[in-house]
Amino acid sequence: MPTYEYACESCGVVEALQSMRDKPLTECPACHKPGVTRLISGGGGVIFKGDGFWETDYNRSADYKKKAKAPEAATGAPAPQAAPAAKPAPAPAKPTPPAAGA
Repeated sequence: MPTYEYACESCGVVEALQSMRDKPLTECPACHKPGVTRLISGGGGVIFKGDGFWETDYNRSADYKKKAKAPEAATGAPAPQAAPAAKPAPAPAKPTPPAAGA
């Protein structure tokens, strides 16, 4: 469920956890006074926490980029080469017209 920000006349900016299907609140979740307005925010990025994710899933440090550019040094195998450009197929032969009188 997303967290929405509301501007309250007495509390300032407060947050409320609501379903996306819920209608905007009409009273402040903190002081319960009427007169709140839902604010438009830029949203937040997703940050994965826990042991089910790799550190490199969202870590793009300078060291990571340096290692990504040198796969041969990291694995000991040569870097994959680009495939040679394919030659265009020869044009099909034109049919010859039948000989006259045949």
